Amino acid sequence: MISKKTINAIEVCVLLAGQRNMGYLTTTELSPRLGLSISYLENILKPLKDHNIVVSMKGPGGGYRIRGDVSLVSIWDVAAVFEQTLADSERDSSTYPSYELELEQVVQKTLRSFVLSDFADFSSSEIKSFGQEIGRFKFKPLAAPFMPKAPNSVFQLHMSF
Repeated sequence: MISKKTINAIEVCVLLAGQRNMGYLTTTELSPRLGLSISYLENILKPLKDHNIVVSMKGPGGGYRIRGDVSLVSIWDVAAVFEQTLADSERDSSTYPSYELELEQVVQKTLRSFVLSDFADFSSSEIKSFGQEIGRFKFKPLAAPFMPKAPNSVFQLHMSF
C-alpha cells in the first residue's frame, strides 16, 4: 500500500524537521545523507511544496525546510501527497472488500497518530554542508593506497621461508 517514494518522502521530511532550526537544506546536502539522487529528491520535494508541507527558497542560503510547526505535521499528511486511497480511487468504494477498506483506515489512523517531531533527531546541533564534507575544491577523497604484503629485499625473501 505504501510506495517506496512515500517512504523516501517521509524520510526527507523527518530529516528536514530535525534540521528545522538550522535553516534551509539544499538537495545537494540532502542527497548524500539519504542516499538518493538529486533529481529524485526534486521529484519528491516538488509535490511536498505544492501541498504546503515544505517551503523553498532560491539563491545563496536557499534550499528546503518544513513549513510551520513540525509537531503539527502528521506522517499521514506527507503520505497522502503520494498515496491514492481507495476512497479517492475512480472505482466505487463499495466494489472493494470490506477488509481492504478497514485496513486502509487502520493505516491512515496509525499514520495520523504520529507527527514529524516524533521521529526527528534534534540532538545534532550542527550539520555539515556538502562543501565541508568534500572540501573547498570539490575533489573526492582519495582512496587509501594499496600496500602489498611482500618482502622488501632478497634477504627478507630468504627469511620468509
